[in-house]
Amino acid sequence: MKQIIYILTLAFGLYGCNNKTTEKATDQNLGDTLQTISADKPNLEIYIKDKSQYDQTFINGLADYNEPIKLIDNYIITGKDTTYFPEDLNLNKETTFKATKDINKYVLTVTRNNLTNLTYTFKLIDKDNKTVDTKSGKAILGSMFFLASEVDEDSETGDGYGSCEYWDKSNDCWFAIRIGIGKDDNGKLRAMLKYGCDDKNKQTLNLDECPTLRTE
Repeated sequence: MKQIIYILTLAFGLYGCNNKTTEKATDQNLGDTLQTISADKPNLEIYIKDKSQYDQTFINGLADYNEPIKLIDNYIITGKDTTYFPEDLNLNKETTFKATKDINKYVLTVTRNNLTNLTYTFKLIDKDNKTVDTKSGKAILGSMFFLASEVDEDSETGDGYGSCEYWDKSNDCWFAIRIGIGKDDNGKLRAMLKYGCDDKNKQTLNLDECPTLRTE
């Protein structure tokens, strides 16, 4: 039964994070504000209405796609598909996720700055309320988010749910924040965390057993 629920949740997640419509979107107010960004691939065109809404790293990652792309307001057009950017997090407002497992507390605070960027602070706190590890920085939405959502398993219920992944990559290490699509049955947003390094000697934090974090 749980496997059936997980498959249904995956299907929902694919609809959620890459919420698409096959109708071609139009915007009569574009005028001359639409910009063209040249990519490494000579046959690829990326049109951007307002570049401030998207991180340059996100834009660069679109060069791996083989169809013309348009970034207009809060959606991306690829071919005949229109996909809306995730907006579960309120713009320019702090959102805090928390979880407790064994003797540790996990606290993540994020702020969505535009359609692709999160600023974040993460703290791992022990039983004596001492911060044993902390990370902060900017995490950027994966450029290919429109192809499929990620799928996570809720550590409390065992249910699967769709999520969108944001990355902070530096010094051959990466910190990934996966924000759940929609809310759980109690009206809470969910988040999962991943961390790793190419060189395991640089890895100071183990999040392999990180529980699902929730808003309060």
